Amino acid sequence: MGRRAKPQLAGGNLNQRKKLVEEFILLDREVQAFKPRLLRHEKLRQLILDWYPEVPGEDEIHVPGISTDVLISARDKMRTVTLDGRQKLYKLWGQQQYLERSHIFLKALPDPEDKKSLYSIQTASGPRHLSVSKVKAIAIPA
Repeated sequence: MGRRAKPQLAGGNLNQRKKLVEEFILLDREVQAFKPRLLRHEKLRQLILDWYPEVPGEDEIHVPGISTDVLISARDKMRTVTLDGRQKLYKLWGQQQYLERSHIFLKALPDPEDKKSLYSIQTASGPRHLSVSKVKAIAIPA
């Protein structure tokens, strides 16, 4: 009879995991230090875009700078289903399939926060987030 293989941890052995965690910690510190510059970039981006609210969506805009220019692209194409299209889909799919395939934005609800949960439910199913702790914790292998 052959030897039993050691169980493998998802994502490598414990030593590999520790190295990956350390790499994440170092990168996290760099990202945190860079966040103010990203926020400033986004603020300037929005300020420049706000200078041209009346420009048609199909037009590009050249904004002159000192050393070079900024090009504001035409708006991206977005498709939406029309009211007439929704009526046709309802007839095509039937009520049950139509309701299963339809998506309603929470902001469209009579009360977008829906604190009484009349129209929606809230579950812990969103993305997870990592944060680097200041204190060394006791390792719990997965």
